[in-house]
Amino acid sequence: MGIKFKNFELNKREKIITSSVILSVGLLSTQLVPFYLTYKFIIGLAVLAYFLSLFSLWEGIDRVKAVVLMILPTLFTLAVASYYFLLPIRWLTRLPVALAFGLTFYTLLLSQNVFNVASIRTIPLYRVASTTVFVLTLITAYLLFNVLFSFDLMFVWNGVGIFLLSLPLIIQVVWSIEMEGLSNLVMIYSLVISLVVAEIGVALSFWPISNPMASLSLATALFVTLGISTHALKDRLSRGVVLEYIGWGVLIFIIAGFTTSWTG
Repeated sequence: MGIKFKNFELNKREKIITSSVILSVGLLSTQLVPFYLTYKFIIGLAVLAYFLSLFSLWEGIDRVKAVVLMILPTLFTLAVASYYFLLPIRWLTRLPVALAFGLTFYTLLLSQNVFNVASIRTIPLYRVASTTVFVLTLITAYLLFNVLFSFDLMFVWNGVGIFLLSLPLIIQVVWSIEMEGLSNLVMIYSLVISLVVAEIGVALSFWPISNPMASLSLATALFVTLGISTHALKDRLSRGVVLEYIGWGVLIFIIAGFTTSWTG
């Protein structure tokens, strides 16, 4: 059911466009926010992303979807908004980022809408949506990890933070394979992968590595573990798939080793 405003009605695509534009303007407006309101504004923008996503995908939404399908749009907004404050305070830098965010958020909501419909009936766009969500999950994780590492916390808090950030991101990817509710299998896989990624994050806390490279290494660890796990859940796991994922992981960690300043 569309929402009527006088003589016209917004369809689902128009809702998605409207939500993307509102959040892009909200992201741009962060340049006008006083520094002491930064964290409140970021959280507010993430909360707004949740409700706008729910508004856009309302048709066919049940209780589980109202949580799971909103995880990535909310955390993606939180990640971009948090990272946005680390950029130089110049319109020339921040305007393209805001435009890219709006287009990406639009694509993300379209993908989440595919999952919303695919849980009821089979549609051909599921594979494209699944790939899009997987990639955006990794990008979101990278940005969130980068922001977390920028706080220079103790290794224990790094581990806790990484676990808490990874868990919801992993849950929504694992759930999208069967889309039959938050089963014990979904939760067990998600908890184990989150724990593994958190442990790697703790190890990276002792490595004299730059924050961007540490974040990339950790996002790669998520890519490897989550990629292998999803193939296993789909009964498509083979030796070649495992070697391919591990190969990418080894490559990134080799690059991390070469870019590390071991002399301080």
